[in-house]
Amino acid sequence: MRVNYTPTAAKAIRKLDPGTRAQVRAAIERLAEDPTRGKPLQLTLKGLRSWRTSDWRIVYRVTEAQIEILIVAVGHRRDVYDQIRERLK
Repeated sequence: MRVNYTPTAAKAIRKLDPGTRAQVRAAIERLAEDPTRGKPLQLTLKGLRSWRTSDWRIVYRVTEAQIEILIVAVGHRRDVYDQIRERLK
């Protein structure tokens, strides 16, 4: 499955320290193998899924028709969901 990134998600990954970046990239590779691993989000984030890797979250959308995963955001668990909600307003 092809993986694409929003500009915001790509920038967030570039800003991570090298160890965390490698951990997030490995998790994204696992998601590409089985995109249903992440939990479906609810309410205002419905249609997105979240995958946990340590204290970091990868928020993504699976597009079946195009067979792709769009990484929407990567961030620390304490604020990643609030950041997404702000962008959706």
